[in-house]
Amino acid sequence: MTDGIQPLTPAQTVQQEQQAAHEAYIHRLLVGFDQFMNTVTDGDPDETISSRAARAAEKGKPWGVAMSKFLDVFQKDHGAKAQAGDLERAETVATLEEDSGALNK
Repeated sequence: MTDGIQPLTPAQTVQQEQQAAHEAYIHRLLVGFDQFMNTVTDGDPDETISSRAARAAEKGKPWGVAMSKFLDVFQKDHGAKAQAGDLERAETVATLEEDSGALNK
């Protein structure tokens, strides 16, 4: 465990990725707003604040540690789960773009 971030087991990672792959419309809207707010605060537009905070906590940054501990009050291992969800969404977009036929490989 690194500064409050507990890595997921492989089974937990698969479970979180599957959950992210089947998010309901309202949840996808909330994720989009989360990504927007992350971008407004100079984060990557394709990442949620939770994932960014988890990565910052892993590096020992005080704001990331504090945010991750706060989010864990609402969901155990929130940061790691958010990272798995962000990864799944990114992989889904990559597959869609690769399958579109518009890219030369």
